[in-house]
Amino acid sequence: MRDEESHGSSTLAIAVLALGGVMAIGVPVVGLAGLALVADMQASANSGCVPSTVVSDEDPGDGVINVPNGWGPLVEEAAKTAGLPASVAAAQLKQESNWNPDAGSSAGAQGIAQFMPDTWAQYGNGGNVTDPEDAIPAYGRYMADLRNEVKSLAGDDADQLVRLTLAAYNAGPGAVLEHEGVPPFAETQRYVERILDGGQFEFSAGCAAPTGGKAWDGDLGEGEWTTPLPGGRFTSGYGGRSVPGLPDWAQNHMGVDFATPGTGGSAGGAVIAPTDLRITGFNAPDGCVIAKEDGDDPDFGFAFCHLNSWGVKKGQRLTRGDVIGTEGNRGQFGMATHLHFEIYRPGAPDVVFPYQGFNIDPESILREKGAWPE
Repeated sequence: MRDEESHGSSTLAIAVLALGGVMAIGVPVVGLAGLALVADMQASANSGCVPSTVVSDEDPGDGVINVPNGWGPLVEEAAKTAGLPASVAAAQLKQESNWNPDAGSSAGAQGIAQFMPDTWAQYGNGGNVTDPEDAIPAYGRYMADLRNEVKSLAGDDADQLVRLTLAAYNAGPGAVLEHEGVPPFAETQRYVERILDGGQFEFSAGCAAPTGGKAWDGDLGEGEWTTPLPGGRFTSGYGGRSVPGLPDWAQNHMGVDFATPGTGGSAGGAVIAPTDLRITGFNAPDGCVIAKEDGDDPDFGFAFCHLNSWGVKKGQRLTRGDVIGTEGNRGQFGMATHLHFEIYRPGAPDVVFPYQGFNIDPESILREKGAWPE
């Protein structure tokens, strides 16, 4: 957790200890509320709830739940038109109107998708802006056009394309093209994150990720394993440290941190499987994919944490070099983009957390396997 180690943040975090959780930094949560939050994290990890934004051109829908008034099929069809995950489309519609067909704004936006009059005239096909049967399909057509306008910036990064499309809705496609990415506007950045963070938890059936791992197309190195963050640099080591403002137990860093230079708080590089793995669980609030080595003993365990997004599912098997997700800063507190990487000794449970007695120093193992970043 590079941000806390660099700046000594004392922001409230999750205290996990024997109950399970992720590299808790800051003031421990205590009392019934804290225990309930830890329990929620454990439930997320065991459920395989994955807030991924990744979607392919061939399979843009991911199933949707919790949409009121029987509008789910409309949302799914609109998402297919737009090339967005259905959970993201649902979260955006909720954000815009809280599912109120008669919603309006002082600026003149109307309906469930908050169309401005000129935009509705272009995409409404002569329908009623306050009728979801008309407005939700129009939303799909509008988002499809926004997606096409910014698609060239995303290349083959489907996750980035979703972000750029949402940013284009909020700030306009011109701003996205001008800044060659999500514009540096606080409102737009919050808008994108709010929808992506909430969409799959609330609206995705089974929280299933829409796509699986893909192969890394870069150099895997010459070692038996490969580095989990190609192009990343080592930023923080395993074990004791002295960060002002943190309690004693939090000074024991249970993994190592890598970061892609220059990413700041944006989505970073590809996080890949250092060796053959099987995905065993998740800690979604802290962006952690948990895995076990899939091969001959010893059967090490792994955690890849603070990911911006990921596209793997529980039970999925990955080969060395398959992409797990994207480096990020997801967590219960502010931090710079980085990968927090943990290794657990053989014999650890399939879903395991720090401070449960299974952590070992990843550096010595990665060096032995020829996978330590240069």
